[in-house]
Amino acid sequence: MELNLANKTQHHIADLLWKAQDKYRVKEIIAMYGVDAVIVLNMMLASYYDQFDGVDIAGPELERIKNG
Repeated sequence: MELNLANKTQHHIADLLWKAQDKYRVKEIIAMYGVDAVIVLNMMLASYYDQFDGVDIAGPELERIKNG
């Protein structure tokens, strides 16, 4: 999975989310990093679904997030 992340913090969050063992750890990461963690998680999920569903939802979602 390749994401276009905005900064080092988002890269760090992505690494933490990728290594998270369960939903409780994901919730902890979101509690620690707030909106940035939610954005990164949504980007990761969009990228995942784009790979397997054959529907290009990642592109529009990423643009929506980037443009605020």
